[in-house]
Amino acid sequence: MTEGVLRDENRDRTVPYRIYAPAPVERACPVIVVSHGVGGSRESMPYLGRRLAESGYVALHLQHPGTDSSVWEGMTSLSEVYRALREAMWNAEAARLRVQDVPFALDEIARMNREGPLAGRLDLTRIGMAGHSYGGVSTMVAAGQRMGPGGRWSFREPRIKAGLVMSPNVPIQGGDLVSLYRDIEIPLFHITGTADGNAVPGNKEFDPIQRTVPYETLTISHQYLLVLDGAGHNAFSGLEHGPHAHGPERLTRYTRVVEEGAVLFFDAYLKGKEEALAALRGEFRSKLESADRFEWK
Repeated sequence: MTEGVLRDENRDRTVPYRIYAPAPVERACPVIVVSHGVGGSRESMPYLGRRLAESGYVALHLQHPGTDSSVWEGMTSLSEVYRALREAMWNAEAARLRVQDVPFALDEIARMNREGPLAGRLDLTRIGMAGHSYGGVSTMVAAGQRMGPGGRWSFREPRIKAGLVMSPNVPIQGGDLVSLYRDIEIPLFHITGTADGNAVPGNKEFDPIQRTVPYETLTISHQYLLVLDGAGHNAFSGLEHGPHAHGPERLTRYTRVVEEGAVLFFDAYLKGKEEALAALRGEFRSKLESADRFEWK
């Protein structure tokens, strides 16, 4: 594991990162860009980064200033923290900067493949993305979900070939979802839980079943849905301590199922392994409990 910062002079923006990579990196590896939820950091989802690295991927965990842990650090009460997180979630400029971090990071991945310790060790034709909560939204946007009034803006990133979307939200601007999702063409694995409700107390309440709406709306093939019985919103961050997912690591049956499914999914759609696709649609069910829901189209 290594950490550092990426500097985008064009946007006057510094993006911290953490990389999990196989040790040693012996061949060109597929790359997974990982995006945290609101109030999170590059430390989020460590279980996923480690498992991806063990499975032959380089995982680049980004930290998005303006929607990261910096918005609440130093606050002394939960009410302050929740207010800061709500403001960050509804900040349109922070959202724009966040989604622009993805193409910037992909350009930096190409640079890393030309120079430095990972030179020649990154497979730029096999890039995926994974995200939780706001990071799930970021993954959907990179896949093609349109943003802004009437879906006027697209930040679709064609270099992303497959996406893992944990705790996905419907677009906050509302509108016709079929139209907002019309540019999505890549395989997506949507993951949520029956207790995966509001990330931030005091924000607009909604039924956790709404997190299945992106999957239900998309009509294209190679879409997967996993609803884990009893899983709450923070179950997928891999960390303790509330909606900002900051604290000691916490591994559960939920994180074990997510990492198992993630590897099968990316092996199938980035590495082209037919046996992984068969396992995802077959024996993966044996990792689940009877009350869990898993389906695909």
